[in-house]
Amino acid sequence: MKKIIKYLLIFVIGGVFLSSCEQPESNWNAMTKDYDKSNTTYYVQFLVSEGSFQTAIDANGDPENIVKTIGVALLGAPQASDITVTLSKNNSSTIGDNMWSLSSNTITITAGSTSGSVTLTALASAMIEDETVTLVLDMDAGGAEASSAVQLNYSLNRIKFCPLDEMNDLVGSWKGTDSEGNPSQVVTSLDGDKFMIDGLNVGWMEGYWGEVIITQTPLVMIMNPNGTLEIELQEYMTTTWNGDPQPAYSVAATGKWDNCKKTLVIDYDLYQGGGVLIPITENITLK
Repeated sequence: MKKIIKYLLIFVIGGVFLSSCEQPESNWNAMTKDYDKSNTTYYVQFLVSEGSFQTAIDANGDPENIVKTIGVALLGAPQASDITVTLSKNNSSTIGDNMWSLSSNTITITAGSTSGSVTLTALASAMIEDETVTLVLDMDAGGAEASSAVQLNYSLNRIKFCPLDEMNDLVGSWKGTDSEGNPSQVVTSLDGDKFMIDGLNVGWMEGYWGEVIITQTPLVMIMNPNGTLEIELQEYMTTTWNGDPQPAYSVAATGKWDNCKKTLVIDYDLYQGGGVLIPITENITLK
């Protein structure tokens, strides 16, 4: 009887040992298997599936193409062989075929990698000014598409730009407000070939700051062909406080001009005593 019990124990222990050596496949092992269309162990999606982009203006005042990287990501462990993702234009797109191109219609996620990409170029010269078009791309990852971010939807716009062929176009009186809530009344003029601006900061200086302006020198403002502007650091005004002369103020600025809407956005730093006292933005329109 004792021998029978002994043999039964050996049989049971051996069975437990054998079963422990034959563990079921873990999630990790399943995910690290190589690509199998009939049993996908990973998924693919766009890195950035939505976006709105505009053309820029180059240094000569010409529109620049929109260039963006379209990337896809592997959700899962890197695979031992390449994965190919095919891109196709969805019929809901409103962009013309002559307005865009891809560096390739396929994205390869190489073996051992977790992402891949191609380059999208929207051709500004073929786009209609001040019109927004959409580009919708579908992906085919051989059945490995994720449950989200598998369709790319971009809005692309060629901005309306009116070149400043004549400086006189932006000469006159301007009104608006500054970022501190003060009224702005600015005057622009020409001094030979120099574009001049006067009246910056007056609302803030006389209102919030409470100083009396004694002298004020018009500033030279550089109007770049691409719609940007600059004011190099220049002495600007002197003031008094309760009758006492204050250290002189200087101004340096960057910003944008818009000859279509006749607007200026001027981001300037007001300097006193060698340092910046306050940064202010003025948004003004030609009246």
